Amino acid sequence: MVSRFPRFLTALALPWLVPLSLAPLPLLAMGEPPPRPLEIPLEVPVGDLGQNDRLPDPLRSRYKPAPVGAFPVPQAGALGYPLGLQPSEQAPFGWRLADARNAWRMHTGLDLIAPEGTPVFAVLPGTVRLVDEVGGYGLLVVIDHGLGWQSLYAHLLDVAVLPGESLVAGQPIGRVGSSGSATTAHLHFEWRQMRQGRLVAVDPSPLLQTIGTGPSVAGRAPLPPLP
Repeated sequence: MVSRFPRFLTALALPWLVPLSLAPLPLLAMGEPPPRPLEIPLEVPVGDLGQNDRLPDPLRSRYKPAPVGAFPVPQAGALGYPLGLQPSEQAPFGWRLADARNAWRMHTGLDLIAPEGTPVFAVLPGTVRLVDEVGGYGLLVVIDHGLGWQSLYAHLLDVAVLPGESLVAGQPIGRVGSSGSATTAHLHFEWRQMRQGRLVAVDPSPLLQTIGTGPSVAGRAPLPPLP
């Protein structure tokens, strides 16, 4: 005769084991985050997003040419400011804790939180290299400024420029949105350069002039204009 005792133990333990097996793994495995790295790299390798020669068909409904009118007066810093108003908050270039991975990763740009629909402006003259939707960046514009320099504007609501278009400093290129992986409306701005055959992002804060004030966003004196 087969003993019923093992079955009894299994029946008794099962209600306790099932909830544990269904518990989210992060709750079981996640502990305190590791210490933040002490140094912020001066440059961070980034992927080349390529270029296009025309606006992709799915984005035609999001092309909204800016009204004809005066552009903002360029600021005195090395770069004009990409927004027409001060952001309510900003997240700097540097280390950011990725909650999903419980690890630090480099945030390769500057996040400027502003109301959805806020105009976004080109920081320097240049040629539109790319207008597209790209992963977590969402709807973005990349401008080629020559000498290997590029500016990137991501999470846009819509765009006001087309690939290959020549721009002047302060020209509207789109509006702030929350496309891609953004959880709130903001502009993600990156300042990039091709160096020794690789594309890198550098901290744009020392180059940006805040609106109507002398110090830069980083609280430092503006750097001289780029050559």
